[in-house]
Amino acid sequence: MNRRELLAASAAGLVALTFSAGVNSARADGKPIKIGCLAPFTGPSSRTGENIRQGTMMAIEDARADGEIPLTVDGEKRDIEIVLVDDQSDPEKGVLALRDAVSREGVEFMINGWHSSVALATMDVEADLGIVHLGNLGESQSIADKINSDVNRYAGYFKSYSSPASFSVLYGAPLNYFREKGLWKPANLKAAVLVEDTDYGRSWGEALVTSLKSAGYEVSGFDVVPFEETEFSPIITKYRAQQISLVMTTITAPVGASNFVKQVRTQKLKALLVSHGLTWFSEWHELTGEASDYNVTMDSPAPLAPWQTEWNQRFKAKYGEDPSITASGLPYDYTRMAIKAINQAGTLKREALIETIRSMEYKGIWNLYKFAKEPGPNATSPNEVLTGPFMKGFFFPMVQLMGGERKVIWPLEFASAEFVAPPWL
Repeated sequence: MNRRELLAASAAGLVALTFSAGVNSARADGKPIKIGCLAPFTGPSSRTGENIRQGTMMAIEDARADGEIPLTVDGEKRDIEIVLVDDQSDPEKGVLALRDAVSREGVEFMINGWHSSVALATMDVEADLGIVHLGNLGESQSIADKINSDVNRYAGYFKSYSSPASFSVLYGAPLNYFREKGLWKPANLKAAVLVEDTDYGRSWGEALVTSLKSAGYEVSGFDVVPFEETEFSPIITKYRAQQISLVMTTITAPVGASNFVKQVRTQKLKALLVSHGLTWFSEWHELTGEASDYNVTMDSPAPLAPWQTEWNQRFKAKYGEDPSITASGLPYDYTRMAIKAINQAGTLKREALIETIRSMEYKGIWNLYKFAKEPGPNATSPNEVLTGPFMKGFFFPMVQLMGGERKVIWPLEFASAEFVAPPWL
C-alpha cells in the first residue's frame, strides 16, 4: 500500500490497515497470524511511518525467503498478515487504532512504533489485553519509569530504543576530544538545548543538560517548541545574543527539523549544531541542502560492516531511495527478531513469548539486541534494550553530515573522516 492509499484510507476513517505478507513459499495450515505494526502512517510524521512500513515489508520478504515464514505455532504452519496500525502521531488516536486492530482485525502480537507519547498510552492498552510488543522505538525515560513502576504489568512491553540518559552522555567525549585536538575552537563553552514539546523531547532535554554540565559546558536548561513548529527566528536571535557556541536539538517532525537547520545557517549563528534525529527521515538532505553540512549527530546506526552496506544497497534498489536506518533498519531488525521469537517459542501465549524474548540475543543487521532483566548501567529498566559497543549491544556512532553523506567521525576506530569545524566559527 502506497502513501496515497494510506492517506485515503485514513480519510475514510480506517484505523487499522492490512496488506498481504506475500505469496507463501511453503504451505500454511491455519489462519494467518495477524501482527500489528504501529507507526504514524498519516499526519505530521507520515514520512517516518512510510520508512517503518518499508523496513517491515523488507523483513517479511527476507524472512520468507529464508524459510522462517510460515511460522510454526502449536505445531501448525501459519502465514503472517501485517496490520498497519496508524497512530497519526497522536496518543489518543493511537489507542483507538490499537483497540480496533485487536478487537476487529484480530491482532495477536505488536511490533514497531515511533512516538514516546503514543507508546506511553498504548502500552497500558496492551497490558490490559495481554499483547506482547517488540520493537517500539519510543525513547523517552518516562517509558522506562513506567515499566519500573509495575514490572509485572508491563512485562510484555519491550522498550527497544535506549533511554536518553544512556545516549546523551556519549556526546561529551567526542566533543571534548575535538576541542582538545584543536579541531573545534569554540569562543566559549556556552551551550543551548532545543527540544520538541513531547515526552521524548523533554526527556532528551533533561538528560542532555545533565550530560553537558558533567562535560564542563555552561547550560542553564532547555528550550521547548511545539511539535509542529516551523519558525525559529526568535530563538536563534536569543542564542546569538547569549553568544552560544554549541546548539543541540531534537525535533522529529521533518519540516520543523529541516527548517531549524536552514534558519540557523541563514541567520549565520556562530555555533556548532548537533541535530539529533535529523537523519531519521531519509530525505533530510533534500530538505536542508548545504545547510546541514558540518552538522553532527549520534542518532542512527551507520554502515560499518559489509553486510550493513549490502543491506543499504538492497533497500535502495527496492525502494529507489537511501534508507533512514533508524526508521527502516531498526524496524527491519525487530520484525525479523519477532518472527524468530514466535518460531522459537512455538506459541503465541504471552508468558512463553516474554520468556523467549528476555532470553534471546539476536544479531540483527544493525545491532546485537538483548533486553535487560533489571536496571543497570546499560539500561534504565527491565525489558529495555542494552547499550554496548559495535555489534555487542545497541550502538550508534557519531557522524558529520557533509554533502548529503553521513561520515563517521567517532569512535575513532570506525572513523571514515575527521571532524571538520564549520568555517564560519
